[in-house]
Amino acid sequence: MKVLTSKITIGGINFRGIHQVNVKRSIFTLGATATIKAPVTAVLLRSGLPPTSVETAKVINVGDPVTIALGYDGQLYTEFIGYVKVKNLKTPLEIECEDAFWLTRKRSVTHTGEISLAGLLRKCSAPVIYAAPLLLKDFPVDKKPASWVLGKLKTDYGLAIWFDMRGGLYASEPYKVQGDTVKYGLRVNTINEDDLKYHRADDVAVTIKAICYMRDGTKIEASIGTGGGEKTLYFYDVENVSELAALANAKLKHHTYDGYSGKLTTFLQPFAEPGMIASVVDDAYLERGGNYYIESTEVDFGTNGGRRIVELGLRA
Repeated sequence: MKVLTSKITIGGINFRGIHQVNVKRSIFTLGATATIKAPVTAVLLRSGLPPTSVETAKVINVGDPVTIALGYDGQLYTEFIGYVKVKNLKTPLEIECEDAFWLTRKRSVTHTGEISLAGLLRKCSAPVIYAAPLLLKDFPVDKKPASWVLGKLKTDYGLAIWFDMRGGLYASEPYKVQGDTVKYGLRVNTINEDDLKYHRADDVAVTIKAICYMRDGTKIEASIGTGGGEKTLYFYDVENVSELAALANAKLKHHTYDGYSGKLTTFLQPFAEPGMIASVVDDAYLERGGNYYIESTEVDFGTNGGRRIVELGLRA
């Protein structure tokens, strides 16, 4: 039987006795979060000094760097890198953490005039890994937190904005950036598939409302679909309304497919994170196999074991 192991570092102090850890990450959420429940007292181990019993809350401060690595039998994967956001003086002590998005709350941005999306992101003092080719003609910012800037970009332009665990920033069309592939055999290396639903393309009714921001800053729109729920999708710098309608039609086919949607529950390994591709195989229904974009993950680790909930998005 595999043994759960962890390495959790807060402010340079290693914690081995943790009650519970929960980590949530999504391409549709600006900041990944982690909640750590720790004993109210801990044994502090320092090189060359005898072990010392301390009140955990007194050795942890808001802003302390946090690293969470989890796994089995010493084979660990980093699940979270960020900072202490809040200390809740409960029993056990509850420590709320946030990834590199926490830093953007402390930074102020001022901007006027024309600027590329990548240029504005750099003004937020974040290393930009990928930015959509978007020119911002009218996006004035007057001494606003960088976190506000990212939130407004997300709302106004339909961008998926998130940080990787190294603090790199992505701002892209949803599903544009794709990572490595993780393989799931239903009922083989998964635990629960009750929230995973299979549907036929004919059963899905959706209308795509396509909005495009042109390179000169103007906006055009097109709509296509079969009724049902409306999805608003954003595009950047297409040629004209006809091309936008063609793109919207392609996206409509992408949203109406034979396949899965929903969530599946797995063990901690294989490792998976948002942006990766889930290759799903069902030996009982081989025709249902396919690749899906992972939108979000939630990891629970504690006395009741370790679980990863993986949310599947569109087919890749």
